[in-house]
Amino acid sequence: MPKIVDHDARRDEIAAVAWQIIARDGFDQLTMRRIAGEAGYAHSAFARYFPDKESLLDAAFLLSRDLADETIAQRTAGKHGLAALREFCLAVLPFGEEGTRHARVSFAFWNHTAQTHAFQGPQREHALGWRARIMQFLEEAQASGEIAPDVDLVTASDEVAAANMGWQTIKLVMPDFATDERMRAAVDALLGSIGTIPEDPADS
Repeated sequence: MPKIVDHDARRDEIAAVAWQIIARDGFDQLTMRRIAGEAGYAHSAFARYFPDKESLLDAAFLLSRDLADETIAQRTAGKHGLAALREFCLAVLPFGEEGTRHARVSFAFWNHTAQTHAFQGPQREHALGWRARIMQFLEEAQASGEIAPDVDLVTASDEVAAANMGWQTIKLVMPDFATDERMRAAVDALLGSIGTIPEDPADS
């Protein structure tokens, strides 16, 4: 009986190897031959799943996006307004060694997006999705009275988005500044300048 091959699982496995290489060694070390070797596939078999490097990068980006979105969904479940926005920020900030790895991958994809027109669409779509979530939480907060009616939510969303992206860069360039304590304090200070964050019993 012929062996049943889960092609989607193999594609995900190869994309995960590419993600690991970017996180560990940087974008410049990502070659098709190296990925095939670390994934344990002959180059000819590997090419069935990803005919070129761009198709593999697309898959690695989608993997990175899905991992981040899953963490956000878990942390914001059952929360609304500024409490949800706080959890959103804490989910995407680069805490610990694992956060540094994610920051390295994010930064690599941002750089690739700046240089590759075809890659700008998926990156922009995902960024717009995150912007929409930020705005949703801000609107919930304003509707519930956590944010004053005269606060400009567009400006507030810009500040939150810029801060989240900025910490990724600081983590890589000046990691001594991007300690877990300082990032948490910065999130609370920023959101506190926008409105009033409900006290989280878990922080008591």
